[in-house]
Amino acid sequence: MNQLHTLIHELRLSGLRDTLSVRLQEATANRLTHEEFLTLVLQDEINVRQQRQIQRRVKVADFRALKPLDEFEWRFNPTIPKKQIYELAAGHFIRAKTDVLFIGPPGVGKTHLAQAIGYEAIKQGFVVCYRSIFDLVRDFLADDALQQRDQILKHYIKPDLLIIDDMGLRALPKHAGEYLLEVIMRRYETRSTIMTSNRPLEDWGKLLQDVPTAGAVLDRFLHHAAVIAITGESYRLKDAAITKAKSK
Repeated sequence: MNQLHTLIHELRLSGLRDTLSVRLQEATANRLTHEEFLTLVLQDEINVRQQRQIQRRVKVADFRALKPLDEFEWRFNPTIPKKQIYELAAGHFIRAKTDVLFIGPPGVGKTHLAQAIGYEAIKQGFVVCYRSIFDLVRDFLADDALQQRDQILKHYIKPDLLIIDDMGLRALPKHAGEYLLEVIMRRYETRSTIMTSNRPLEDWGKLLQDVPTAGAVLDRFLHHAAVIAITGESYRLKDAAITKAKSK
């Protein structure tokens, strides 16, 4: 057994190592054939490696307070199209290289849904990147951005799914629209993008301080996009009200 553990260690089969004793007992109890036993322990190794890959991709995606789809409170706002959300989570729109826009007031679940869809995409093997619109603009406005422009663009163009969150929380710096337009144009019909917005589309020109550029962004982004408008009360305000009531 010591020699077996040594070989497992040298081959870096940590998934097999962690379940070996249980699988040996299972093989004895159920009189498994050599082939059946080997299939089980190799599947354990594959499962561990897949889980580690998911964890690495979640870290790279850089989500903010990620919550999976099964934690979403559908009953709080029954008008949200649950079936459509789960269809998006299946990843078909990523394979079709189309886009999604979640639009509605703050606190109604746009960020939760966007990130949850991104997490499901990671589990299907897609590369995902999450950034707020302010992160995106800050990256392009950094002091060394001019020297690293190609690298920054690659960071935003390469992922199978890019999530751009928080559009509309406040006005953006000058030239922000140009950076957003370049990212959207480079991804147009080649990769998928999810955006969330707290403001109606007619306000984007004011937010970007550039009406023509805002129009160009929307023209390309909305061409193949599913637009999901969410109305209703804020989840955060609801939670705050509950906390306040409990404290009395």
